Formats: sequence, structure tokens, C-alpha cells
Amino acid sequence: MNIPKFADRLKEPNKGEILFEAYCASKGYKFNRIGFDEHKSEVSNFYHLNHLIRNLPDYVVHTENCSYVVQVKGTDNFKKKEIDLLPLFLEWYSAPKAPLVYAFCFEGCDPLLKYPDQIIRLYEKSVDQRWDDGVVYRCLNLR
Repeated sequence: MNIPKFADRLKEPNKGEILFEAYCASKGYKFNRIGFDEHKSEVSNFYHLNHLIRNLPDYVVHTENCSYVVQVKGTDNFKKKEIDLLPLFLEWYSAPKAPLVYAFCFEGCDPLLKYPDQIIRLYEKSVDQRWDDGVVYRCLNLR
């Protein structure tokens, strides 16, 4: 599979987030954006910020029964540096009444919702790969 470079990916809209917002709207879920949108370059020198700030989850979603802190993914690739930070993300972003969940959003289906423990298990079953810029990731093979 030919994955475009990061700079090229930024030229395209974030399809995962577009699909996620459409899904929430179709279900009548209230959602608020809390994270940064790297496509809009909202913060100067973004990559100079602390890793916990740079990795703020994308949304808080309120369903009829629960609230969720949601990180949206438009692919099933998961970076090594993100898996290494996952315990901190749980500590900082997850709460008993608003758990952290990852929404993997692909065209033609509802988001695939995965909790961090599920991400870790999927990651452990995958193999390291490396993008052109040297970033190590693994494909979680969700599709």
C-alpha cells in the first residue's frame, strides 16, 4: 500500500473526522471538538508543544447513556510513539463516566470503536513498519 507523506496528507481534508461528525449527527449525539486540527494549522509551532497537548483527543461525545472522550483515526495505522504514550493518555484523558475511546472511521461503515486495552492487544499482534520520515507505526488490520 502506498501511503502519502505527512505534508501531502495535510493537503487533504481529514476524512476520518468528517465521517465521525456525520455519524454523530446521524445518531443525534452531541459532540464538541476539543483537540487541534492539524489541517487548519490553528497553533503556530505546534510541534514545539508538549506531547500531551499535541495529542489532545479530538472530541467529547455525549450519547443518551454516556459521555466519551474520542480520538478519531482515519486509518488503521497506529504510531509507536502514540502506543508508548497510551498509559499517560488513559491517566490524563479517561474518566469512569467519560472513558477514552478510539474511533477508526472508514468510508462505507460506522466507526469501529476501540478502547485502549483493545488497541494495545491489536498493536502487539502487528509488525513494525516505517514511513519515509522515519516514524515507526503498525497497521492494526481493522479492515
